[in-house]
Amino acid sequence: MSADDIAAELQAYICNANKAIRLKLVSSEGDVYEEEKAFHPEYTHQLFGDNEVIFGFRSLRVELYYCASRMTPYFSLTHEGKVDPSVYRGVKADDVYTTIAQQLPEGDFLTSKEQLIATLGKADQFVPTGQMIHELLHPDGKRYRTYKNLVDTPGFIRFHRRIRTFLLWFIDGSSFIDDDDDRWMFYTMFQVEPAAQGGDVYRFVGFITVYNYYAYPDKVRPRVSQMLVLPPVQGKGLGTELYAVVNTDLCLQSGIEDIAVEDPADDFTKIRDFVDCRNCIKLPSFQEPHIHGVFSSDMAEEAKMKFRLNKMQARRVYEILRLQKTNMKHHVEGRNYRLMIKDRLNRPFQKQRKDMEKVRKHLSPEEVGCMLSDISILEQQKQLQQQYEAILEVYSRIVRRLERL
Repeated sequence: MSADDIAAELQAYICNANKAIRLKLVSSEGDVYEEEKAFHPEYTHQLFGDNEVIFGFRSLRVELYYCASRMTPYFSLTHEGKVDPSVYRGVKADDVYTTIAQQLPEGDFLTSKEQLIATLGKADQFVPTGQMIHELLHPDGKRYRTYKNLVDTPGFIRFHRRIRTFLLWFIDGSSFIDDDDDRWMFYTMFQVEPAAQGGDVYRFVGFITVYNYYAYPDKVRPRVSQMLVLPPVQGKGLGTELYAVVNTDLCLQSGIEDIAVEDPADDFTKIRDFVDCRNCIKLPSFQEPHIHGVFSSDMAEEAKMKFRLNKMQARRVYEILRLQKTNMKHHVEGRNYRLMIKDRLNRPFQKQRKDMEKVRKHLSPEEVGCMLSDISILEQQKQLQQQYEAILEVYSRIVRRLERL
């Protein structure tokens, strides 16, 4: 068999990792076998390379099912054929089973559906770990409770090592944290329903991790590190409610300098902006007529004192709330708002030009020519306009959401 023939035949053993992996949250035996309950990862490149492909199997099916309450995972791998190294010059299949099993809690996952179904029968015995800090009655008629856990909360780390695998599938570039470090705090949310035999049955919804950094000289700067609401319950505003609860809990703690966020994704930034705007809209310094003026020290100080916002986030909140109060169709109001945003966006370009003027004094014309930026004034203006339009679109979404309150 020629090399071209081998390559052609091996195409049948290549599959899309995102499609091959099937995730599911199960609450009953029926859920285990109901195909419509399954959903797929958004990302698999951290385990299977940039192209997110798995090699070596025909019709590969990877099942990762979780008991919806205690989140015990069930893991299974099936296929309709595996590449034979003796036929294809030593070419071997990817070790998919080991690759995924290494991400699951060691010795704490199931390998048969019978085991999973037996675990589901004990769902009404499960009670979340930690301190319940909030209960929400959602417009959908369901109740949701938020719990706070520390590293030494009995039983929590075992639970955390079950749920953290979802980060790999749904947060780009995520990694597991060192959950032995006692500066971590964990917030979990569960849906709560009455059990048939009395008591409550819990279904896991999502979680947030927060790390307490030191802030000179004697304070703490909590940094929100990871946040995930599971796909089956997304689109209900639960991520917003969970972050709002966490934000409130952090603000109530003593010795907090401000609340930071680590490399926020766009979706999380929208949640944070909305919650911060919903909070600050009640503050005197963000009311009219002040909101139509410049961003002031009073705004920065009040936002920090009441809601632990840093100055940059307080400025962002001011810009969104000012947009809410601005008639963009009015020539003067719209122009003033546009110039205010562009002035802030233009500062890096202005600094670059000032730095270049300083350098010119110490270089020859030829050296200056080599260092000059290729970006012309016209190109800078074009970039500013693009940035402004992108910001206005993001801010407008937050404003529309605020107006539905």
